Amino acid sequence: MSEHTENNMDLTPAAAGVTDEDLESQSTRYMIGISDGLRYGIDAEKVETILTDHTITHMPCVPEYVRGIVNLRGQILPVIDLRLRLGKPPKDGCIIMVVNVGSESVSILVDSVEKMVAVPHSIILPMPTQNHQKIISGMCSLPEGGTLLILDCELLLHG
Repeated sequence: MSEHTENNMDLTPAAAGVTDEDLESQSTRYMIGISDGLRYGIDAEKVETILTDHTITHMPCVPEYVRGIVNLRGQILPVIDLRLRLGKPPKDGCIIMVVNVGSESVSILVDSVEKMVAVPHSIILPMPTQNHQKIISGMCSLPEGGTLLILDCELLLHG
């Protein structure tokens, strides 16, 4: 009986000459915040901290979607309610994600924070042209199911 060896192809990234550094440069890590049942991805490098049970001070004469301000270690930050910014009804008992937007910090009110995921750039699709939510820059399907909407924090603050 002759011995037969099968030629198996190794399809791992390392076998293909792709390093962990290459994979890192071809994807972005997003912190997932949930608001009104939808998953929003915020670039994890921009997320400074996550606050729970923090007092929000109401401010007059600000846009409706600005819930107020918070004092974070002496720094006064506006609180943008993602639900209100997207035209949804407000909800109490939310979580604040503090995000660095350029040289400014802003806090975003979400219902909950789920986890961090690495998303390859190749699977992020542009938003449909009829989309009226200009603060969403793209979307993708998550491996475990569901859709992730990529939040553009610059437009959230300045758009």
